[in-house]
Amino acid sequence: MTKLPVSLLGYENSMVLWGKRICVAVAYGALVSVVSRLWEDTWSDSLTFGISMALVMLGVAWAMDTRKRAGKG
Repeated sequence: MTKLPVSLLGYENSMVLWGKRICVAVAYGALVSVVSRLWEDTWSDSLTFGISMALVMLGVAWAMDTRKRAGKG
């Protein structure tokens, strides 16, 4: 990996953290979709449910990150 001459002020670590969060959200969404399909929902219902759960996970992570950066806990 190439090092930049300018300090990234933690952006590199933040990008890695968000990459991990996205991977976990995608995996969780896939798991939810499979479980939903096993309960004999339609394919579109299963995909919609999985995608919405992944987006909810990312939204919660974004809100927690924003509050943490604002110094509110």
